[in-house]
Amino acid sequence: MSALRLLIALIVGILIISLMVVSPAAAQVYVMESTVPAIRVGSALEMDATLSIPAGGHLRCVLPSGKTQTVNGPYNGRVADLAKGQPINEGVVTWIKNVLSSGGATEAKPGATRSAARAAEKVRMPFSWSAIPFSNATVCIQKGAKLQLVRASAGAVETFTVVDGATGQQAEGRWEAASTVADWPASVVPRTDVTYYVQVPDRPRRQVVLRVLDKLPAEEELLTELHRQGCSAQFEAWMRDKLAAAPR
Repeated sequence: MSALRLLIALIVGILIISLMVVSPAAAQVYVMESTVPAIRVGSALEMDATLSIPAGGHLRCVLPSGKTQTVNGPYNGRVADLAKGQPINEGVVTWIKNVLSSGGATEAKPGATRSAARAAEKVRMPFSWSAIPFSNATVCIQKGAKLQLVRASAGAVETFTVVDGATGQQAEGRWEAASTVADWPASVVPRTDVTYYVQVPDRPRRQVVLRVLDKLPAEEELLTELHRQGCSAQFEAWMRDKLAAAPR
């Protein structure tokens, strides 16, 4: 009986591994940088496709594992050769598809009636390890970085209060009329996995969870780390930066 159980366990293990291994039908490689005119940034390359990069050209791709890789020319080979049988990171792939299909989800949709409080605005900003959006978000920050709080648009002087949800410590800050950026209050120390509440008069309160990173990930591990930490706004910002920088 024990031998039968061992055989069943081996079969199940083989099936699991076979499902995890990248196959042409199950995965794609996503292009985030390209100097090859025929290959557009944001495109998804099928595993069974042939990839041709001339001398002097390069692609930067997100592999099915979620890691990024730069491919320099001259290169001629199958797309599947880049993945090299890596397992698929379904979470990273799902986030990539969401950004490419919608440009990123909006924080709130305007309703049919006008509220007394101002509607929530989507904060769009370049990728950063030190900027915190005024929105409900989980944000990865570099330990020791000078933090800034970013609002969606300028136009008026606004004060805000940041409250440490664990200790109750709070302090105020201020956006100047012409700026979307303000310094995070120095007396409210950023601590990992702590929830901070950001309050602005006549606006919905925002809830920010910080992930304080002692060491930043290597460039090829950036997307997988952002996904692991749940920092979707920065994941989206990184991708938007790449898409915006692509030649038109």
